[in-house]
Amino acid sequence: MATFLVLIPPGGRPGDERARFVRDRFSWIAFLLPVLWLLWHRAWLAAALAFAVQALGLAAAGHPTLGLAGAGLCLATHSLVALEGPSMVVATLTRRGWTVDAVIAAGDRGTAEDIYDMETPAGEAETRERALLPASETSPRRHAPMLGLVGFKEGR
Repeated sequence: MATFLVLIPPGGRPGDERARFVRDRFSWIAFLLPVLWLLWHRAWLAAALAFAVQALGLAAAGHPTLGLAGAGLCLATHSLVALEGPSMVVATLTRRGWTVDAVIAAGDRGTAEDIYDMETPAGEAETRERALLPASETSPRRHAPMLGLVGFKEGR
């Protein structure tokens, strides 16, 4: 089972056709090509930071005594982007005015969309309450941190 976060655009209502489903899981593409993956998802600052850290790791990997540390730094960068990349996408959309409408556990995206459509009948779209993540209730900041744990009280 995977967890999908359903985000609705600014001004949208629950059950909106433009809702975006973000699967919260390890991303192999982000692991293999972290900078390109971040650029594709328009996370410019994170891509620049990942590029700088990887350049530092590659420079250290060429040094005879720091080679293993440089390789470890590159591997850590790849792993962090692969694990936290979907959370970075959600944080970026939230800063742009999108809201998290639902959190759905499903086997695949099609099943998640079916569950979301069943939860939001056509007549009840106005009365449904918005889903709140634990971090949004406790943090005075506009968004949760993007590195490490993303502010969830209970973890993932």
